Amino acid sequence: MPISIDWATKIISIPKSDLTLVGGAIFEYDLDAFRVELKSLEDDEVGMPFLDTHYHNPPVTIAGVTLARVMAIINGYTVTFEPGVYAINLFGANSNIADVLNLNGVSIRTANSAGLIEVSTGGGASAADIADAVLDEMVAEHNTDGSLGNWIRKILWRSR
Repeated sequence: MPISIDWATKIISIPKSDLTLVGGAIFEYDLDAFRVELKSLEDDEVGMPFLDTHYHNPPVTIAGVTLARVMAIINGYTVTFEPGVYAINLFGANSNIADVLNLNGVSIRTANSAGLIEVSTGGGASAADIADAVLDEMVAEHNTDGSLGNWIRKILWRSR
């Protein structure tokens, strides 16, 4: 039985038969194959009127380093693996499956790996700019009781 989508409840169901047994109660699941199967369900006659189930960013090579595939479940869809007491190693993409998983005794193990993490600082300032601004602040300006800056200022002034 292949994966299915209940379009009304936005639940994506994955049967145990779609998993690959590794040994004991441990299985593997290929997220790249999963997203291809989802896309197939989205573009058939029944799925076409509904919102996309996922976002996909393929691997990208920059300066000789290949950044991993990203596959994220979107638009309120959730994922349910066939109930049971077993573990699944997810591979083939970074994903948000752990965030959209319907809990039922199945344990998932993600292998998400972050390369460069983008830090949003607002106003266009970089993390380095913010650190420099904090560290270059005059010691005498740190007057808020209980703050780290005030504590450092007091220690420095005592040592004079």
